[in-house]
Amino acid sequence: MSDRLVTECVESRRALDILDETTTAFLGIVPTAISLKDEWSDTDDKNKRLVTTIYDNHILIDQLLEGTFDVRGLISSSSNAVRSALEARQLSLIDFAEIVVSQHVGCVFGRWDIRFATGKRKPPQLPDPFDPLPVCPPGMLQRQDGIPARPEDISRDYPMSIDWDGILADDSEHEDDIVRRVRGVSEVIWKDRAEAIEKEACEILDVRELRDYFRKPGNDGFWMAHVKRYSKSRRKAPIYWYLRSAKGNYGLWLYYHRLDKDILFKALLNYVEPKIRLEEDRLKTTRKRRESAGSAGKAAKQLERDIDQQEDFVSELHDFKDKLKRAADLHLEPDLNDGVVLNIAPLWELVPWKEAKQYWEELLEGKYEWSSIGKQLCEKGIVK
Repeated sequence: MSDRLVTECVESRRALDILDETTTAFLGIVPTAISLKDEWSDTDDKNKRLVTTIYDNHILIDQLLEGTFDVRGLISSSSNAVRSALEARQLSLIDFAEIVVSQHVGCVFGRWDIRFATGKRKPPQLPDPFDPLPVCPPGMLQRQDGIPARPEDISRDYPMSIDWDGILADDSEHEDDIVRRVRGVSEVIWKDRAEAIEKEACEILDVRELRDYFRKPGNDGFWMAHVKRYSKSRRKAPIYWYLRSAKGNYGLWLYYHRLDKDILFKALLNYVEPKIRLEEDRLKTTRKRRESAGSAGKAAKQLERDIDQQEDFVSELHDFKDKLKRAADLHLEPDLNDGVVLNIAPLWELVPWKEAKQYWEELLEGKYEWSSIGKQLCEKGIVK
């Protein structure tokens, strides 16, 4: 009987982990309802049943063990600990909406396999609890041998394009705009319901539009929700990095697992510099229109305001470029073995996260001389 109860506990816990990106059981959301609220309600009901099963089975296991071991003093405390842990796993509607958006971003970067969400692929059978842990969660886009997929591994009939360079822009006019690409994922998954789902998600997340959610640097935005999801105890490991301009009117998103020694230069060459040229051309055009309009009248005054606004934006973009170039010109080669906080530290001027600056200052003090980045800084004479 105890074997059956333990098996039920393990399977129920795995079923809870299906929506947790940080677990080896993550599969993601497979929509069955017509709205996020209905989808969340169904998931919440299922999770409550799973939590009840785990807790009840835990109590029964304790009772079985009580007659064999002297665990009377542990039963009550362990049961309370289980209850607290399980209650913490309950998802609010906001949590659920955040998970949906995060899953979409992961699909764009090629982290998650969108075919599970569309039902085109069936979930693989989970391994025995005592088997070695899999290299990838079942929901990850991977090869048949369980290794994360690369461009050459993806067939032409895959239902969406993947951003393999690991860079997305916060730029409505760019083909790699994060909002545009997330909407593309939503259209594949939700089809004709995509627009309604996006509107509903924005209402739940209390933002006017999806771009506002991605641009918010504080607790109510995508960035900090992602940081919290990928942080546990003292380990903080966000994998989608937000590089934000001073006023938040432009930004880039980098995918940690696509980092290489050239990614910052690619960001400058393919995203930032073309954006600056485009906006400088617009500024020139607006100035010519003002000259033609003269200096009097409502049209002239509006053009003056447009010029001031465009000059501010161009200045903001140049500031973003300068800060990104400073980090790129360090010519540091990322090493994922160093961990997220040390790899993100050189971007401290752009990342709205105090930990980045803290770890950069500690790197300059020589605190992490054992790390690859610490050694590179020493070799370049930046750390004495």
